[in-house]
Amino acid sequence: MTKISKHLLNSFFQSFLSLFFILFFLVTVISFIRMSNFTASFRVSFSDLFQLYLYLLPEMMTYVLPMTFFISLTIALYKMSKDNESIVLFAMSMSPKRISKVFFILSSGLSFALLLNSLILIPISSQLSKNFLEQKKIEAKVNIKSSEFGQKFASWNVFINQIDFENEYKDIVIYERDTQNGTDTFIIADSANIDKNSSLLDFVLKSGSVYSLQESELKQIDYEKLKITYAPDIKEMKSEDIFEYWLKALVSEKRARNLSHAISIALFPFVTYLFALSFGIVNTRSENPYVYLNIFLVIISFYVLVYKVASKAPLIGTGVILILFYLVSVLIFHKKILSRY
Repeated sequence: MTKISKHLLNSFFQSFLSLFFILFFLVTVISFIRMSNFTASFRVSFSDLFQLYLYLLPEMMTYVLPMTFFISLTIALYKMSKDNESIVLFAMSMSPKRISKVFFILSSGLSFALLLNSLILIPISSQLSKNFLEQKKIEAKVNIKSSEFGQKFASWNVFINQIDFENEYKDIVIYERDTQNGTDTFIIADSANIDKNSSLLDFVLKSGSVYSLQESELKQIDYEKLKITYAPDIKEMKSEDIFEYWLKALVSEKRARNLSHAISIALFPFVTYLFALSFGIVNTRSENPYVYLNIFLVIISFYVLVYKVASKAPLIGTGVILILFYLVSVLIFHKKILSRY
């Protein structure tokens, strides 16, 4: 790599890093606001909050990286043009076509990484986040207090007379009404405790009796230890499930929209890098570049079209928009840059 290429890339990466940290900070603030809404119904520790934040990172990257790449590339080239460095680059055999090849490789690599992130990491992290929140909600619901009616564990109504200092429940009565079979079930226990085991919650009852009342028949069973397990709606998503997850886009309109958004945003750097070159390489003495206005128009038009088309023709429309944007960027680059430099 020549010194000219290194200078160009250094200017780009300096602009990229500074803008990345600004946008990442803003997205982080928004994410913490979202997390505060998620966790409003239960308490979380700092480690829980950090864990939830990690689950949101892949989604945050899809918002930050594409726009950071496009904006920083445009601004870096524009600053070089204002300082007449772009003219020096062209005079030293660094043509616009060579510059486009460098950023073709960078934009392709970034878009490929974003595709992996959107199509693989986000579904997995989203499921992990849902499992985490579901688990915390269940733990909050089973925070059973003494001498209070109307408390529930799964489908069971629970009454506890007292709780000792070791968080062991004393004198417990549990009731469930099976409306389908017309059965009333009462469970009485001398003591009990809740055992948290992975994604399961066990209500362990000790020394008691089970009474089952159906019509005029009453059954009694005595026990030394009885375990009632509550399994919340938690599932694990493995790598082999990803294909099935996205395959549902053929039959599910919502999943098709998600797929459209994932692919479109991931390919944003690739279909817009020529726009960045066209807007950033300017002759500031003879033209008004309107760089920031052009950046704004490209980003807004792309995202609006993606979300509008995704709601009506997500799969076909996504391909049309991506091809259209890339062709327009090629035409503008040829007309504005290659024909002049």
